[in-house]
Amino acid sequence: MGYSYLSNVKKQYLIRLFQSLIPAYVIERLFWQERGVGVQGVIYCEIIYALTVTLMEIPSGILADRFGRKRMLVICGILDVLEFVILLFARDFWAFGLAVFLAGVGRALSSGSGSALLYDSLLAEGKQEGFEKLLGRLNAIDMGGSMVAALSGGVLANWLGFEFNYIISACSMGVVFLIALTLREPPVAARPEGELTGSLHYTKQALALFRAEPLLLLYCSTGAVLGACIIYLDEFWQLLMEGVGVPVLFFGAVSAGVLLCRIPANLLAYKLKERFSYRAILTSLLAVNILGYAGVFLTRNLLCLIPMGTTSLAAGVVEPLVSGYLHHRTESEVRATTESFVSLGLRFVSMPVGLVFGYVSTQFSVFTGYLPLALICAGWLGIFIPRAWRRSPCGPTRTRRSRWRAPESGRRR
Repeated sequence: MGYSYLSNVKKQYLIRLFQSLIPAYVIERLFWQERGVGVQGVIYCEIIYALTVTLMEIPSGILADRFGRKRMLVICGILDVLEFVILLFARDFWAFGLAVFLAGVGRALSSGSGSALLYDSLLAEGKQEGFEKLLGRLNAIDMGGSMVAALSGGVLANWLGFEFNYIISACSMGVVFLIALTLREPPVAARPEGELTGSLHYTKQALALFRAEPLLLLYCSTGAVLGACIIYLDEFWQLLMEGVGVPVLFFGAVSAGVLLCRIPANLLAYKLKERFSYRAILTSLLAVNILGYAGVFLTRNLLCLIPMGTTSLAAGVVEPLVSGYLHHRTESEVRATTESFVSLGLRFVSMPVGLVFGYVSTQFSVFTGYLPLALICAGWLGIFIPRAWRRSPCGPTRTRRSRWRAPESGRRR
């Protein structure tokens, strides 16, 4: 009986679970602040991270397509362990910067590799139409593990100190590395003889896809805008809670509650595309984000949890839908490279968004920092509506296997 690549799916469930069992995240901003790194320092580290990912994003995607997605995930596992070990002993900005740099390298190496491995594993078994559903489940497992880490992390930090959370986190990443070693690379269609090879081949084919599908570029750009904004809610909610007087002991419960909003969104995202068009879903998500960030700005008390939860709920829908729209229209040979371009776009957007957020938060308050995010989403909505609603066909968009092929001059996770 032949090998079933569906075993990769089960292993990715475990990888996502242990990647999310990171109790360090629940007290991360407080730990950094205790070690002398404030809001502006965190923004600088975010820029280091974004620049690192930006510089390595495309080369790493090409490496994943050429040499295997499994190898990239294994290397990422090693770097993730090193990141938390360094953070445990970090005492100044540059040590934190080094850890963030390693995190950026690991993120770039794994960018697109996990999704590409998942899609091609399903494709090898003829089950690629279930990609959004399984990606939603993976994200739900991620959120569930994060909830456990959040609930336990606040209590552990209160009783045993912040450092203990980082030790547990390093061990969890070690388990991820061991599981990644057991993954099996799914088959990828070989290129015809005489076809263009090397980095130029992968880059040309990925760019050709975006040129051939303008809506794909628009939808992925929308995902980048929404993703860049949600980063700063995920990163700084702890300071929001500190600002309204919530004790550290209850940080885990707050984090779990926000994450809980994303689980049903991830699990049911694939259902939305069966009932509504992508343009209608993304228009609604942009509107929800505008109201959510404006709500955080306006409600400077515990009521800010309501817009935080609503924005988090919307964030859970974005990745499965946008990623599914991308992968159904991408050939296996350049799947990781194409997703790396999308991730690159996210990094480009996150840098200016982060600078604006950091400046406003430093000059005024962390609550005021969310007003520019609402304005950014509103501005993009003004761009999105005329373009999407002019180009997109009426009625629900059905997911299908793309028949697109690159032009002969530059044929091709």
